[in-house]
Amino acid sequence: MRNKIDCVRWLFSLLLLLSFPASVSAADAFAVKVTPHHPDWTYRLGEEARFLVTIVEKVPAGKTYTVQYEVAPEKMPPLFQGKSTTKEATLRIDGGTMTRPGFLRCKVTVTCGDEMHSEIATAAFEPEAIEPTTSLPADFRQFWQELQCLHKEVPLDLAMTPIEAKSTEQTLYYHVSYQNFEPKNRSYGILTLPRKKGRYPAVIRFPGAGIRPMGGNSHIADKEVITLDLYIHPYPANMEGSFYDQLALTTLPNYMFFGTHDKYAYYYRRVISGCLRGVDLICSLPQFDGEHLAAWGSSQGGALSIITTALDQRIKRLVALCPAMCDFTGYLHDRAGGWPHFFGPENRTLYEKSEVIHTLAYYDVVNFARFIAVPGFYSWGFNDETTPPTSFYSAYHVIQAPKRLHVIPDGRHEIYPEQVEKTYAWILEAFGVK
Repeated sequence: MRNKIDCVRWLFSLLLLLSFPASVSAADAFAVKVTPHHPDWTYRLGEEARFLVTIVEKVPAGKTYTVQYEVAPEKMPPLFQGKSTTKEATLRIDGGTMTRPGFLRCKVTVTCGDEMHSEIATAAFEPEAIEPTTSLPADFRQFWQELQCLHKEVPLDLAMTPIEAKSTEQTLYYHVSYQNFEPKNRSYGILTLPRKKGRYPAVIRFPGAGIRPMGGNSHIADKEVITLDLYIHPYPANMEGSFYDQLALTTLPNYMFFGTHDKYAYYYRRVISGCLRGVDLICSLPQFDGEHLAAWGSSQGGALSIITTALDQRIKRLVALCPAMCDFTGYLHDRAGGWPHFFGPENRTLYEKSEVIHTLAYYDVVNFARFIAVPGFYSWGFNDETTPPTSFYSAYHVIQAPKRLHVIPDGRHEIYPEQVEKTYAWILEAFGVK
């Protein structure tokens, strides 16, 4: 036990306590933080990682704590685990190393009486050397070009309904409906337009996973920028909340698994079509300047941002935060794969079939990332348990276009204010918007 967990010198304890704003609520007696011992959380292959555990008591009482821990490559079974009791404020867990690029995660659970807190920390081992496991289908480009050709034959049939309650002195809000690539199949979204006459740049924001309604991009809508928030499901984006509550009781929340037996039947085919038609929508507007168009998205939206940009050269910049749908087959190679984890332990027996693997190669973000030709801003955290960093580094590795990366080492599967501010500032600066 002692070769895995030891007391760290008081100096380390003091430094961590001073840098750790204890987020102890009124109901909690203590809080827990776990960090790798390298400040940037990154390591060389073969280098030993140590994880520092800090317990902060609301009122110092010298209590005895039970510490349970496990260390594993992310999303994989534990390499080792242990349990100890301590009265010390700071402990060290020797996490070992990795011999191939990836992420090593330490999960710690601390209990005292009836109170329990769990935290994680993830050490990165040469992550930018992570290679994808998926392969590029020989007819990948042809498959998607066929879909795009359908757009040329189908009228957009744009319908715009004003949303007076959201409109401001500077900006008009609209609910939009437009024709997808199939008859009777429409897509929806929330569009904003500057009131002042002129021609403006535009940003399309792609949605994260779920079936919730859209509200419009209020973050930059008043900056004399056209914005379009896309809704990926075949329902209007402006219904009452109860409508979406009812949808949540159907099978729709599992849409990401629909149709995986056939590349033409997979749910995301119509989703991607709607995204491409969203670009058509922007380009059809007389208020669009015809040149400055950016894509922005997080999680599922980050995936769709990369996918749409790879397929449509009219998009000139892209932002992808913790993108999903990257390197699905990672699990088949004993490492983490991308959301929605088709081949993870909970799904593998259902989806480890040749036809599913074949279909998913046409929808894997890694294969779209190979064709990105415009500058991109990418951002994520190492503690993301929904879209594992192993998976999106697989896509990041193959991008040959100019790319900027902002890592939040302790970041989880969230959108952080600093990501929003940095990415929109990057877009607006490039487009000459103050």
